[in-house]
Formats: sequence, structure tokens, C-alpha cells
Amino acid sequence: MRKIVLGTAAVATLLAAWFAPDQDGGVVGPAAATTREASAPAGAPQLEAPAAALPATEIAPPSAIDLQIHSRVEDDEPGNVFAKQSWAPRSPLKVMAEQTPQQQQASAPSGPPPLPFQFMGRFTDDGKTAYFLQIDGQNVVARPGEKVNDSYLLDSVSGDTMNFVYLPLNQKQSLVVGDTN
Repeated sequence: MRKIVLGTAAVATLLAAWFAPDQDGGVVGPAAATTREASAPAGAPQLEAPAAALPATEIAPPSAIDLQIHSRVEDDEPGNVFAKQSWAPRSPLKVMAEQTPQQQQASAPSGPPPLPFQFMGRFTDDGKTAYFLQIDGQNVVARPGEKVNDSYLLDSVSGDTMNFVYLPLNQKQSLVVGDTN
């Protein structure tokens, strides 16, 4: 019984597709090949003169067509189409690391970039103080004398100021964090 229902449904689908009406509401049949010449639409001007009667400047033989073929330019390369893509903005340190030395010299600022750190807090245990920083959404624990984020060194902490050294330019920067309790 199930085979009969499926067979009937298949035949009905084929017949519906075969005799489906077109956009004007008429039934569309199978396409047939014709050998007649295409005619111009109504109202279009008709060209009465044969092609041989036209001047030679208007008709160019196919061999006279000048095609300009250019080699592929380096800028057209697609690059790595499987590279990691992200909507998050890139940090200035990553952008600087990706640049060539010539680009770095051309775009090198006169001083270090602003500190990318946000002070979160401190913790003292057995006289040793650890400082909690946030860098590009990552939490980092730093102590004086340690490297932070591969580009900064936490040089010293005095009162309410953390002193960093920007390693690529060997310049000092300070971050005011508030009173030490």
C-alpha cells in the first residue's frame, strides 16, 4: 500500500511540474529548438544594408581586436584565506610586531605608546607585593623586576605610582594607581 501511495505522489509531482502554468497563466510545454532568425523587437530600426556595404572602419575583423593581457599584480594575491579572523580590534603591539622594519621606521612614534594596562589591585604576602593588571582583557600578575606583556618591564613601585620601562625604546612610563593601604 505504501509503495502505491509513494508512486502516485511521484507521478502527480512530475505531472504538476510538467504542466505548471507560466507567469501569464498559460501552460508551459517542453522547449523546442527552432532554426529561424531572431527578429528585432517592434519599433526597432531595421538595418537594410548588407555588412559588405559598410565602411571598413566600422567593422573590425576578429583578428584585429587588440586584447590587453596583464600579468598578475602582487596586490591581487588573496593572502592566507584560512587565517584567523576576528572582529576584535588588534592591539598596537601586535600591529607593530607584524610590520616590516621599514614600515616601523616610517610609522614610529616619537615616544612609547600609552600604557595598555589597567590596575586592578594588589596583594601582599610575607612582605612580597603582587600587582594585578588587566591587559587587552587578560588578567596578569606582576611583581617589580618582572616582564609584563613582552614589551614592558615593571621597574619599580613607589607609593601610588607604578614605573614601567617600554623595552623596544627603553623609555620609562608611570601609572598612577592610588594610595597604598
